[in-house]
Amino acid sequence: MNASTDKDSEELRVMSYESKEKEDEKMRRWEDEKKTNPNFSTSQVPDFKSSSEFKTQDSKLKVFLKPSRLRRIVLFSITVLFLLQFLRIKILVGGPTASLAFWSINLINVFAFLESFAASKSITMQALTGVLPVVGIYLIFGRAFCGWCCPLDFLFEMVGKLRVKSSELRVRDKKKIKIPALQTRNFRRRNQFIGYGIVAVLLAVSAILGVPFFTRYLSHLTNFFMVFNSSIFLALDLPVSKTVLIYSGAAILSLLLLEYVVPRTWCKILCPVGITYGLFNKVSLLKLRFKEGKCGECNLCEEVCYMDVKITHSLDQPGLRDTNCIYCGRCAEGCGTKGKLVSMSLKLRVRS
Repeated sequence: MNASTDKDSEELRVMSYESKEKEDEKMRRWEDEKKTNPNFSTSQVPDFKSSSEFKTQDSKLKVFLKPSRLRRIVLFSITVLFLLQFLRIKILVGGPTASLAFWSINLINVFAFLESFAASKSITMQALTGVLPVVGIYLIFGRAFCGWCCPLDFLFEMVGKLRVKSSELRVRDKKKIKIPALQTRNFRRRNQFIGYGIVAVLLAVSAILGVPFFTRYLSHLTNFFMVFNSSIFLALDLPVSKTVLIYSGAAILSLLLLEYVVPRTWCKILCPVGITYGLFNKVSLLKLRFKEGKCGECNLCEEVCYMDVKITHSLDQPGLRDTNCIYCGRCAEGCGTKGKLVSMSLKLRVRS
């Protein structure tokens, strides 16, 4: 079990202990009243146990609703919806790159749309109506797709845990091991330019070859669902292209190996889908917000952020719009003020 789970369990134990102490104190007062007041009735004694249980259950609910848990529930729910298509329940058909929702709503990945436009030199009405709802979603939630819906984020997190165990690291003070150069502002800016350059090159290649090159051959989303669907076909004894399965499996394994060696390089620099979605962070309604309060300078918000978003430098501002932020909520959970200083929220501010 990881450090965050141990922390949650400890918090629950402390809450339960404090609640028990208060309950005992109230019971002692009622016992004294019973001895001194001849008109005292036992019906006047409240149900302390049920009150204590209610508080404990409320605390458990708050822990359950933490972003780190909610986003895994969202990812699992989306996966189940895709699985239902094999039972001919077509609520969500296709994959994250392009899908059909509720039998009539086309959804197309923004970068896939740009590649298709570059390859075909034209825009169809179907493609346009498919990308507009997705653009609307990201104008609200920004790059949240990467932290809440992308299956690779979950797999990368599992690889991270494996890397820590295999290296026999003990994160007792909750500090991450980072390469110092990766934390410099100039290096991060260089990474951004590299990412934008990759986007431009892939669009140019698609235009030259006449096919959406990344979406068709290199996309982590395409290859993941190729493996996903092929595995189900094999389980159902349906025909499967072994060449496609081997190629897509090798592509995913390569990304997992890259994650093991250089954590989150794919997410921060190489993934054109994430780079494109990151631009929406600049205008999305969802953003990191900082409330007024004294920062304890524990730096936990940055240490738990695997996207290396620099949060403490912006605490004097009302919010932060970093293109690397995937709104996973780890910074709010890791904040030493128990999330009272750093938060995520949707707000539409109207200036008069």
